Amino acid sequence: ASVKVPTGGYGKFGTYDCTIAGSGARRTARGGFPAHTGTDRVYFRFRIARKKDVAKMNSVDIGLVGAGTIGCGVYKTISENAGLIEKRTGVGLRIRKIADPDTDRRRPVRIPKKLFTADFRELVNDDSISMIIELVGGTTAAREIVLGAIRAGKHVVTANKALLAHHGGEIFAEASANGVRVAFEASVGGGIPVIKAVRESYVANNVLSMHGIMNGTCNYVLHRMSEDGTGFEEALLMAQREGYAEADPSFDIDGTDAAHKLSVLITLAYGFFPKLEDIRVEGIRNVRPTDMEFADRLGYRIKLLAAAKLRDGGVEAGVYPALVRKNTQLADVKDAYNAIHIVGDVVGPTMLYGMGAGMLPTASAVVGDAVSIAGGNAAESPGPGLRCETAERLPVLDPSDAAGRHYLRFRGDDVPGTLGKITTVLGKNGISIESVIQEGRKAGGGEVPIVMMTHDAAGRDLRKALGEIADSAIPASEAVSMKIEEI
Repeated sequence: ASVKVPTGGYGKFGTYDCTIAGSGARRTARGGFPAHTGTDRVYFRFRIARKKDVAKMNSVDIGLVGAGTIGCGVYKTISENAGLIEKRTGVGLRIRKIADPDTDRRRPVRIPKKLFTADFRELVNDDSISMIIELVGGTTAAREIVLGAIRAGKHVVTANKALLAHHGGEIFAEASANGVRVAFEASVGGGIPVIKAVRESYVANNVLSMHGIMNGTCNYVLHRMSEDGTGFEEALLMAQREGYAEADPSFDIDGTDAAHKLSVLITLAYGFFPKLEDIRVEGIRNVRPTDMEFADRLGYRIKLLAAAKLRDGGVEAGVYPALVRKNTQLADVKDAYNAIHIVGDVVGPTMLYGMGAGMLPTASAVVGDAVSIAGGNAAESPGPGLRCETAERLPVLDPSDAAGRHYLRFRGDDVPGTLGKITTVLGKNGISIESVIQEGRKAGGGEVPIVMMTHDAAGRDLRKALGEIADSAIPASEAVSMKIEEI
C-alpha cells in the first residue's frame, strides 16, 4: 500500500489517503471509504481518531484559560445552568481547571481558588480534560494555547476573532490533522448566532452581501452623538464610564475589531481566509456632530459598517462609516447592540440582532459551542465554509472604488463663489450633485458648512475630485466623504 502521511507521521490523529494495488485490493480496502476503484487498484481514505472525537460525550471536563469578564461569565453559566443543559442535551459540563496569570484578584463571580493555576500547560497536558476554552484575547499567547491544545488532541472553543483573523488557516489545518474541532461562535456578534447561521443555515445560498454593525463601542458612541448632540470625545467618555469602551479604545474606534470579525465571516461565506491588509478599514474619529445633524436632516443615520459583497468576480470588503436610511433595521440599532444584515440568493434578506458583547451574552455563545462539540454535532470535520485548502481564493476589492452615492461635507470660507468652484471641479470629474445644503452666512464671515449628496459616482473619480479641491485655491477645508448605503 502507498499511504499519504499527515503532518507529523504515522500514529497522528487525522486523515490518511491510501492506494492499494494487487489482486486483494478490493478486499483490503473494505474497511476504508473508497473514493475510486480500478481493476486491481483501489484509492481510498480513512481517518484515525479518538472515540471521543466522533461520538457524543456524556460528561465533559473543561479547561478554561482566561478568567476575565467573559471567563467569569462562562464559569457562572456552567455552574448555574449545568442541570438545565444536561436535561436538554444529555451532556454534563464541568470546569475542571482554570488557568489565569492572576489567581488572586477579585472577580465578579465567586470561583473556588482550588480550580486556579497560573500555567495553562497544566490544562493542555491534563489527559482528563477533553476541551479547552480559550478566552485570553490577543494573538501570541492565544495561538500557543490553542495550537498546544489541538496537538494534545483536545477540542477548542474560542471567542478570539483576532486570533482567527491572523492565524485561522494554521489553526484549522492543525485541527483537521488532529481530528479535533475548533468552535468560535462568540468571535462575531457575542450572543448573536451569526456563525451558525452563515455556516449551516445559509449553506445552500450564495451570500450576496453582508452588512453589519459589529462593534458595540462605535455604535454606542455614534448613537449618543446622534441622539444627544454630543461630540465624539464626550460620547467616548460616556462609553468608557458605561463599560462599553476600553481605557485605550483605539482597537474599536479605528475599526480594527470590526475588521477581524468581518474576516471571520468572509471565511465562512466565501471559503477563503482574506488577508487583513486587503480589507479597507476606516474608523469613526472623523465623524462630527455636524455630520450627524445633516444626516438626520437628509433622512439618514451614520453607522460604522463592516461590509462584504460579491462584485465583479471578487469580494468587496471594508469597514467604514456610512449613511443608512432612517427607519430601517440597521439604522434603528441603538447603544451597544450589534446587527448583521445578510442577503442570500435563495433565502433573500435576513437580519440577526442582539447584544454583541458583555459577560453573559458572550458566555452564552461559548457554552453553546461547548455543548455542540460535546453532543457530537460537530465532531467530524471543520464543516462548511472552512474547507479552504481547496477553495478558490477570490480577489478582495476596495469598497471605495465602487460606484455609489456619497455624502460630502466641506467647510468653506464665507465668500461668494466658493460653492460654484467646488461644484465645477466635481462636475469636471463626472460627479453629479443630487442635493446641496449651504448654511447662511454668519455675522462677521468665517467658515460655513457646505453639504452635498451625489448621484452614483465612481470612487476613483470622487477621490480625484476631492484631491483637486484640496490642492486648489478654493477656500474650502475639511472635506469629509461617506458612502450612502441603501440596505
